[in-house]
Amino acid sequence: MKKYKPNFNDPRVASKAKSALGWATQQLHEHKYAGWSTRHLDKRIGYVHTNLGRYLRQQLLITHNSHYSMEQGFTKQYRLNLHGVYKLAQQLGIEYNPRKLRRSIGVKTAIEQYQPQFQTAFEYTHKNNRSYHPLQNLRSDIRKPLFEHYGYKHNYDIENSYPTLLLNAVHQHCTLRKPLTALEEYVANPQQVRLRLAQQIGVDYLTAKKILIGKCNGGTLRIHSELWRMLDAIPLHRLRRNTWFKQFALDLNRAWSNIARHYGARSFNPSERMSFYLQLEKQVMAIVQTTFERNQIDVFLEHDGWRATAYIDTDVLEQLVKDKLNYTVRFVCK
Repeated sequence: MKKYKPNFNDPRVASKAKSALGWATQQLHEHKYAGWSTRHLDKRIGYVHTNLGRYLRQQLLITHNSHYSMEQGFTKQYRLNLHGVYKLAQQLGIEYNPRKLRRSIGVKTAIEQYQPQFQTAFEYTHKNNRSYHPLQNLRSDIRKPLFEHYGYKHNYDIENSYPTLLLNAVHQHCTLRKPLTALEEYVANPQQVRLRLAQQIGVDYLTAKKILIGKCNGGTLRIHSELWRMLDAIPLHRLRRNTWFKQFALDLNRAWSNIARHYGARSFNPSERMSFYLQLEKQVMAIVQTTFERNQIDVFLEHDGWRATAYIDTDVLEQLVKDKLNYTVRFVCK
């Protein structure tokens, strides 16, 4: 059988190849593997039973794990094939920065591909008290220059959102017998707490931050848990024995127990906890969105953060949230 060679002079072939190249460089990582379903790859790269679809998959994807299970929800895992990206970009006549091959192609194709999204109001889908938009799924190193290109140069978020909003809710609705000392310390000085924990258990700052985020989201230190997989044996042993971390875990449980009792329940399961937190987040983000719209400033929502085309002082926003919700939060503008 003769080896297939795409005719990139055909506008339809070139368009499909460019779209596939854009998706891959915007979504995939050249070093880390991630799971993607066959249905999603068929839509984004091309159907595997077609010559072009097979060719684009060979050029763009490196398969890590070819096993999958529909029953258990396991998908095949892939990473980006940089050599194929380089070859395909040359065939399509796309300019790129050789030192930042994936990022430069990803940004260039995203600016062209998503231009219509920036010409009208963003349309979100809403689920579980959050607003979702396809542009939220782009890799951060693609999303940032894309939005800056279209004027969204101010990137805000709620600092340490989950524990901050949880602590506010507890103080507003519950009467505590004992203070939540570790949780309150983390909310008041998150950078200092993360750095101290990193030094105590022998990991870097980012890993310590991920540990605390994971714990807030219900993570455990049981074998094969996400936190367990994140750490080597010695840091894991130190974390299990860390007095402050034990108190932090206890404070989280006490906070949720008090919230549940306030609403007439014995406890909240993980799904109920997340639903409650997202409702708190939604209340804050509604105030933010309304404030920017009243000032005729365009915004793009990103869960507990947003991008804007002009600046509003974070002190003003924090005071508005305090006045309307009686929540004490800190906003960060990067």
